[in-house]
Order: sequence, then C-alpha cells, then structure tokens
Amino acid sequence: MLASSTHALHARLAPAQALVDERRTLYRLAVDLFAPGTGLSDNLADHPIVRYEVGRALAGHGGLDPSRLHEVAALRVRDAGIAVAADPRAAEVLEAPLRIVAPPGAAPRPLTEADGERFEAAFAIVADGVRLLRRLAPAMADDLLAHVSMLAVLKAETSGGVVSASSRYVPGIVLIDEPSAPIEVAEALVHEGAHEKFFDLAITREFLDVRAEDVEEFENSWSHARWPLEQTFAAWHAYSCLAQFAESCGEEDLGRDSLLPKARERADEIGAWLIAHEVELRPDARWLLHAFTGDPLGETASPADQADADVREDGHFHVLPDVRYKRADTGRVVVGRATQPPQLFWLDEDAGWVMAQCGPSGTAEFRDLLARATEEWQADSAVVARRLKSALGSLVRASLVEWTP
Repeated sequence: MLASSTHALHARLAPAQALVDERRTLYRLAVDLFAPGTGLSDNLADHPIVRYEVGRALAGHGGLDPSRLHEVAALRVRDAGIAVAADPRAAEVLEAPLRIVAPPGAAPRPLTEADGERFEAAFAIVADGVRLLRRLAPAMADDLLAHVSMLAVLKAETSGGVVSASSRYVPGIVLIDEPSAPIEVAEALVHEGAHEKFFDLAITREFLDVRAEDVEEFENSWSHARWPLEQTFAAWHAYSCLAQFAESCGEEDLGRDSLLPKARERADEIGAWLIAHEVELRPDARWLLHAFTGDPLGETASPADQADADVREDGHFHVLPDVRYKRADTGRVVVGRATQPPQLFWLDEDAGWVMAQCGPSGTAEFRDLLARATEEWQADSAVVARRLKSALGSLVRASLVEWTP
C-alpha cells in the first residue's frame, strides 16, 4: 500500500493544473521558435496531434506549418466527460498514434459517427466509465484526467489485441479497444492517464536525461519483456496508480483483461529494480519513486551558493539573440534556443526569476536586479547578491546570456 495517495504525492511535485499550465507554456515556446508570433489557444496546445507535430519539429524531423495545426484541431469530438474522437476523418487525422501503437500485422481503425449505432453504444459505455471512475476515485480522476485530452475507441476487429494504449510521441490521446463494460473504460483511463501524467512530468520536471538510453534494461518476470529505463519508470508509475485504484473498486466485476489484481505485485517488482538503479534517475524522479514506495529518501545536500568570478556587481548582462523564453503562470520559466534542432529546458527558481526580469530589451543591470530581488526575496542583501551571482553565472555558462563588466 502507498504511504500516501498518488494524487497527493503528485501534487507535492506540481498540482495537476499547474503542470498542465507549464506544459502548455513549453509548447507555446516551441511553436514560437519555429513560427514567431503564432499563438496557441489552450485547445490547440492540448491537442495530441498538435503536440505530435511540434515534437517532430523539435526532434529535427521537418519544420512546423501553423496551418496544419489548425487543420488537425478541427477534428470533431463528442463530450463523454472527456473528448471522444467522433469525426469520420479520425482515421486520417489520428494516423500517427494508430500506427505507433499497432501490433505487428494490425491496422487499428477508430469507431466514429459514421459507424452509427455501434459508435453510439461504445460512446455510452465510455461516458458510463468516466462517471464510474469519478465515483470510485474522484481525486484520482481529477488528477489523471487533467492530462487526457482525447480518447479514441478502436474497432474490436482491427485492434490486434490492444486493450488500451498511449504514446509519448503523441501525448494526450488514449486509445482503447471497443469496450463491453464501464469498468474496462475506468481502468484504461487510470492506466493510460498515469502514462499521460508521466509524459507531462518528464518534460517539465527533473526526471530523466540522455543517459537513460544507455542504462541496462529491466526484464519483467511475467512476460520476460525487456524495457529501457524510461519505459520501466512509466510502467512502474502506471502499475502504482492501478494498485491504488484497485483498492477503490471493492466488489466491482473486473474486465477479463484487467491488470488490477496483478498491479501491486508488478509495481513492487519494478519499484525494487528502479531503487537499485536510482543513480540513473534525476532528483524529481527519485523523490517520486521513494514517495510512492514509502522508502525513506535521504536529504540531498544543496550545493553551497557559489559566486561566479565573472559576474561582478558593477556589470550588466543581455540575453543572446537566439534565446527565447516564456514564464508559466506558476512562475517557472522555460527557455529555448533557436538551434537546429532547437533546445528547450527549464530554469531553476533563481535563474528563471532573473530571465523574467529582462523585459523587452533583454538586458539588465546587476544593481537594478539586486534592488528588485532584495525586495521580493525578503532576504539579507549579501545572501541575495550571492544567489544572483550564482544564477547569472549559470546562465552565462549555459550560453543563454552574455555578461559585460
């Protein structure tokens, strides 16, 4: 059993709506790198295919056509408590996620309004499943469904055995096999909603870095499949959420493919392997791992504030011309460099504050920053000066700003 509920532990890293706000901010900055001045509404920033197109551009697989973003966002959906793809064009617009999750030899096709009563029957079960999830685990539903932007129901004869699926390459969409009962939908939304939550955490918090690709793979005991570190962490996170949901289900009759009876055992197995390899995880991932497993995490000593020798109090700095940044409503700042491919990353609190002070000119005097920071941070001026110098030094070393004495 978890030491605390999954939604409460998630909220200690970031409440769901704060996390969604930061993810939208990141996508808006990414679009601005390719097409300056292009605005993204919340609906566009949340749309799975818009996020797929932006992700492809960030990975260096072509540019970004703003008209394409508006075109795919015109896909018609129906409201079942979550948006359900209903447009007869869904197979064309959702080609990417359908292709990515397809088992060998399968070509999944979505049910749409063109399928008449068959679609309506599936839609009604989905709506009942969403209501069931909210009744059984209301806080978990709020926590996870905030990260699910769309659901598509696959025709059973085309799914190739896919029960439910999602992909980090097309984040925000959940695919489920044609359901026969609401509990199947509820479980699928917990399973894939946990993955969607992880995708948002991974791009806004310190979870994994490029080293993750070189870590030894995990081999599970039930199918002997081998998973890289990112997939292993995602699976552990989903099984942990499923294990908690199982405690809420009581006497509910589960679907024949339900993972709920196996969830705790599998979460424990994967979690033990992750703890043994936690040196490969970044701080937020380690914290979440230990919080979920109830295994105490030792306090990590914070590095002492270090004044950068090249940052003096009589100087000023300016942001380099190819640097763009946006500040989320939470106050956190995401920065991008218009390189090929572009680079995106989040700044720590102090560096983010400094960038946010630059204004339209992209320049700032140290003394002006010191006066503002001393007032806002409510700390001794000597401490504030050290923090400012450390933050500015990190920005200089990251080639985001230039410092002029």
